[in-house]
Amino acid sequence: MTVCKSCIPMQQQSIQQINLSYDRQQDRLLLRTAVSPEQEVQLWITYRVAREIFKIFNREAHLPVPASVPESAQSLVDATRQFEQEAEAVQQLEHLDFETAYQQRPNMVSDEVLLVVEVRFVSINDQLNNMQMVCANGVNVNMGLNPQLVLAISRMLMIASQDAGWALPAPKEPEAVSSIVMQVPTDKQVLH
Repeated sequence: MTVCKSCIPMQQQSIQQINLSYDRQQDRLLLRTAVSPEQEVQLWITYRVAREIFKIFNREAHLPVPASVPESAQSLVDATRQFEQEAEAVQQLEHLDFETAYQQRPNMVSDEVLLVVEVRFVSINDQLNNMQMVCANGVNVNMGLNPQLVLAISRMLMIASQDAGWALPAPKEPEAVSSIVMQVPTDKQVLH
């Protein structure tokens, strides 16, 4: 994981432990990532950003989520492949440690908890390799990804979003938004 201010990279750090929880007062998720025995990075994740991350991560993780397409609309081959991918993801979850309590570090890498306003993803050979979280104060946090980390974060997003009462997208949710452009009137209007 790299934290950089105005694209000046700092020392490359590895993730030792990660935690994601819902903060009711902020109505945001708090992602805490321990990068050394003494330091951690704390990031606020909004509902919009959580949905973006989950949509991309769960394409790789294949965790079972409620179907957005009626089963009759899926071909038997597609449904079988989806079931096999989901079963494999559930088996892989058994090898990850979700039991050990997060050990808060005494210092943060930045002076404050960072608010993520945008996420960018890098894939190499059709596999997620990196996630860049652009924060409101100009700090960028780059997280190197591997399949286990993607699976773990996907699972944590599912659990934390349930605590928040947020609906994350199903894997078949449309990616594109409408291309319809509305003209916004500049003069004051009265709405009835």
